[in-house]
Amino acid sequence: MALGVHRCRFVGWSPSPITALALPPPHKSHNLPFPRLPSAVKTALSSSTVGLQRGHHHTPGFSIPCTLPGPADTKVDALALTIRARRQPHQHYLRLFSLPGDANLYEWDIQSGTVLHTIPSQGGTIWSLAPDPTGSFLAIGCQDGAVRLLDISHSEAPVHVKREVASEESTQRDLASDSDDELDSSNVLPATTLVTGCSDSSLRTWDVRTGRVLNRMTVERARGERTLVWSVAVLGRVHLFSPYSPPPNNKLIFRDGTIVSGDSLGTVKCTLHDHFTDGEAIYTSGVDQRTVEFVKLPPSGNDHGKWVQTTQRRIHSHDVRALAMWPPYVPTSNEKQTYAPLLISAGLDMSVALVPAAPPQAEQLGMLTNPILSSRSNVTTFEDAYPKRLGYPLASGNVVLASRARLVVSFSDRVVGIWRLPAQKPKTVGAWEEGDENEWEKALEMELRFRTNITAGAVSPDGQWLAVADVWEVKLFRVEDVNGTLRPRRSRTISLVLSSVLSGQTGASALCFTPDSRRLVIGTWKEARIVLVDLDQGPQEAVVRVFGVHSERENSGGNEGHEDAVLTPRVSRVAVSPDSQWLASADSNGRVCVFNLDSAKHTTTLPRTLLSPSALSFDTHSPHVLALGYPNNEINCLMPSPNVYPALPDKVSHLQTPY
Repeated sequence: MALGVHRCRFVGWSPSPITALALPPPHKSHNLPFPRLPSAVKTALSSSTVGLQRGHHHTPGFSIPCTLPGPADTKVDALALTIRARRQPHQHYLRLFSLPGDANLYEWDIQSGTVLHTIPSQGGTIWSLAPDPTGSFLAIGCQDGAVRLLDISHSEAPVHVKREVASEESTQRDLASDSDDELDSSNVLPATTLVTGCSDSSLRTWDVRTGRVLNRMTVERARGERTLVWSVAVLGRVHLFSPYSPPPNNKLIFRDGTIVSGDSLGTVKCTLHDHFTDGEAIYTSGVDQRTVEFVKLPPSGNDHGKWVQTTQRRIHSHDVRALAMWPPYVPTSNEKQTYAPLLISAGLDMSVALVPAAPPQAEQLGMLTNPILSSRSNVTTFEDAYPKRLGYPLASGNVVLASRARLVVSFSDRVVGIWRLPAQKPKTVGAWEEGDENEWEKALEMELRFRTNITAGAVSPDGQWLAVADVWEVKLFRVEDVNGTLRPRRSRTISLVLSSVLSGQTGASALCFTPDSRRLVIGTWKEARIVLVDLDQGPQEAVVRVFGVHSERENSGGNEGHEDAVLTPRVSRVAVSPDSQWLASADSNGRVCVFNLDSAKHTTTLPRTLLSPSALSFDTHSPHVLALGYPNNEINCLMPSPNVYPALPDKVSHLQTPY
């Protein structure tokens, strides 16, 4: 039997590259053998979305518990994670800051996934930011050539406390800080060294307390042209290094005088392994996709040791924009690690790569374990270890299908596009291979007025209803076909109906229509509630039932004491059985709930899993069987009525290859 394949090459969907990585500083909750890794991965350009990726120490996998859609028409140039100094109840222990590419600084509310505070720079566009190691202050480099310090020691919005001027003609392209003291109760500025890379071919070292420039170094210029210092970093032993441009003068300058040239010097990350006698390593990368490792040689005689390039690898297929190291570098830590550190990189190829990055001498000692152990190798050195790639943080439902109406609907940024599926025509087997690109017809495209990008969308099977949502609002359209032209008519009552039963206006993280096109299922963005809306009850919609199962706090669980457990769950998936009897929903905390739509009651809650399901679907031939797909390639089936797990057929079970 030959099946016709519709090649959807017409959908103009372009995913955004990853422009920044941020890892949390060391914290008392990180007491596991290899602590969880809630890294924030930013996909910039038009998407303006931050994805939080969480690592699991029970299984060597990573999941995306939530995404944080940014304001419309913004981007993210840099990220910073700090520890909350004075934490209030039900607050997350991390604070997330980002640069949207203008004169503002954003602080995010990780719980609600929205921008909590917007702080003006008072000095034009912000080019760089760096948090103090104590988590008390945040430094921002502005377009007017000044460095401004913001107090983040309290839970309120950051406050400007100090302004340091470098030069009227220079711009702070990158910042790095190092601290020996912690902030006391008197709010005195700590003894922090601040290093700035400027646009006037210089690097400056600042005394934060006095605001004076301690040292200034001018880098080499190419034929009198200014060079931009793109990246700086500070080691505990005051090794300062900086790649700068333009080519061919890209060089890495160390405080001890070592100079290394190359094109892979756009981004720098360093790590210092105190449990090795000479375990200092630095990793750089740039536009040539190569990641280079530098290791400091042990001292001999009067020579204090030089930095040498040991190896280089091409891990990405396009430019590398961000590097990060886990565990993060701590100059005062003497704790012996049993796991190899991880080098995390990302860039224009839209993939996040994790590579064990133990120094070359680690293989000789043989005392480190691969934290992302696979069945292929337990090698921990950067030169020989296998990289592991994380999935692109893509939300589900970007393309949905109205089966009976033969419509394809796509959601991108704030734009909704609808195409007509061509009618099937009798063809031979060979004719199907030629495709049917010329038969596609774009029926409708509209750009919606949302405060953020689209977070969820759905179309009814008969094509008469279209629901689209962002973080703050759900919009419902009645789609009419007038002489072959689609005419969407927006419902003016859906917002009032939802606000009357919920605590204020809210958007949605998941949407789904029942197969009979008579009901709409909404997974609210706030409070993770399941709202069942009837569309066939007169001139306006009617809320049948609101379920708050996902928002209920669990009384037990192995992760309850962990800091990540305070993350508010968010409904990530909803699915309805073909007979419109069963409803299944999954949240970001790995909880799956099943509801009976005939009685509008909650039926059962499955045991919580470490990973949240990445897919939910009911069997079309057996509507009472629910299939759950997980990010580690596992597939489970559930029969909601007797609440049992049927065994998978042998031809399916042997295909599962969990990592």
